[in-house]
Amino acid sequence: MAFRQKQAVLDLAVKHFKEFGLPLDIDFKSYTTIVGPKEAIHAVSVKRSFKGWKYLVHAVRLKHPELAEKPKPEPKPVTPKVPTPAPKATVKPAVKPAVKEDKDDE
Repeated sequence: MAFRQKQAVLDLAVKHFKEFGLPLDIDFKSYTTIVGPKEAIHAVSVKRSFKGWKYLVHAVRLKHPELAEKPKPEPKPVTPKVPTPAPKATVKPAVKPAVKEDKDDE
C-alpha cells in the first residue's frame, strides 16, 4: 500500500508541475501558494511518502526528464578582435646640442 500512496503523490506532483509550469527548483511554500492550499499536496503526504520535498522533486526529475529545464544553448564563441596596429610615429634622431667653442683660450 505504501508504494501506491507514493506513486499517487508522485503522479499528482507531476500533474501540478506540468499544469502550472513550475520549475524544479521551487520550494514547498512557493509551490503551495501557486497551486493553492486546497489543491496542493499536503506536507504530511510528502513526508510519509518521500521524507521531504527535495526528494519528491528529485523523483519528479528522474521519472519525467521532460520537465527538467532545458539547458541554454551555448553562446557563440567570440572571436577576439585583432587590434589594428596604430601608425608608428617616426622617431627622429636626437638633436645634438650645439657646442660653443670658446675663443677666449687663444
